[in-house]
Amino acid sequence: MTEELTVEAPPTRICRTCSVEINAASARCPYCGAHQFKHQPILGWRGLLFCLVAVAVAVLVTRIVIDASNSGLRYVPYRSQDLVALVPSGYGDLLLAAPHGSAIAAFADPSELSDSETIEASMPAGGTPHSRILALAAALAQTAGVAESTVGPVADVLPGGQVAWEVLYTRAGADWAVFAFDACSQTIGVTLTLSAASVGVLDELELVLPQSAQPICDGPDFSKRDRADTSVPLRSST
Repeated sequence: MTEELTVEAPPTRICRTCSVEINAASARCPYCGAHQFKHQPILGWRGLLFCLVAVAVAVLVTRIVIDASNSGLRYVPYRSQDLVALVPSGYGDLLLAAPHGSAIAAFADPSELSDSETIEASMPAGGTPHSRILALAAALAQTAGVAESTVGPVADVLPGGQVAWEVLYTRAGADWAVFAFDACSQTIGVTLTLSAASVGVLDELELVLPQSAQPICDGPDFSKRDRADTSVPLRSST
């Protein structure tokens, strides 16, 4: 006796568009091509609201943690008679003096003297930023204990897309970055030197500080009057 095998027919459903009976598992109707399943959102409005609140809390906590662990990298503005610069809070002014025709300002972290910033501006500029950086790199190559890494142009650290030239090197257990650029219609040559005991700190400084290391073009140091002559009044910087 031969037993007959029966094959169960697959379940069907009515197409939502053309009302033709189709396989219930079909995502599209084979006749009209219409989608058979509505796309349901993964999260309802309650789930979306929960996610937004969770993200907001995470961002707030992260900012609190970052501020607490990097309190020494909160930038505060500093303005001298002849230079404008951003200086990390807590840095002390080293009160450097410069001859007439140039201005210099230097700051360091009292708790970590390897973390420092120096801005020097001179008139006339004296060559191009490129030539000044190449001269510095050549001098560093002859200096014992210096390991040079890169020399090249950088276009994303100064406002207005102005190109500066940079040399990176290590010396005495610290990492250094030196930027050279021109200001005041290319009449004043500026050199910004940053150093840090930590590469991470140096990276933070490089992203922010160069953008405001600028001379005040009509400052007393860059006037044509010799400030050593006390009979000639200095021009106001304002």
